Amino acid sequence: MVHVEKLRSLVLVIAHHPSVRSLGLTKLWKLIYFVDVRALREHGATITGSEFIKYPHGPVPSRGEKILKAMKREGELRTEQRQHDSYSQTLVIAIAPRPDAFTEAEQAVIDGVCRELGGKTASALSQLSHEEPAWLMATELAKLDPEHLHYGRSEDPEGL
Repeated sequence: MVHVEKLRSLVLVIAHHPSVRSLGLTKLWKLIYFVDVRALREHGATITGSEFIKYPHGPVPSRGEKILKAMKREGELRTEQRQHDSYSQTLVIAIAPRPDAFTEAEQAVIDGVCRELGGKTASALSQLSHEEPAWLMATELAKLDPEHLHYGRSEDPEGL
């Protein structure tokens, strides 16, 4: 079951985190994925309860787009199109974070992922997500198997 308020709060916290630079949609979805799987692997449960769908650039929370649209309507964030030489980027700009939305353990996971991965590009994060067994074993546009989310590349070093 998706914890909608936790997902909304996570979007805002990631967008405001000092270690996260140039936050586009692809990067946002990958950071949410890595936060949830780290929480699952370290504490036995995800933070957002999201199911993830296999897209070409990596996993995306199944309710992500819908929640982002609602947050834009309600003035919690805005998006801005940026054109670069070889690609277009939809930047995510949060208006204000939600304080105290997470437990201390959840906040530690979020901070750890943002510090470790927040400076990486969307392409680098997509590549990392493509090394995840759950993404590798899923069919395009299908949900990732929740059982496979427990295992990262370190548990499957030779690849599938």
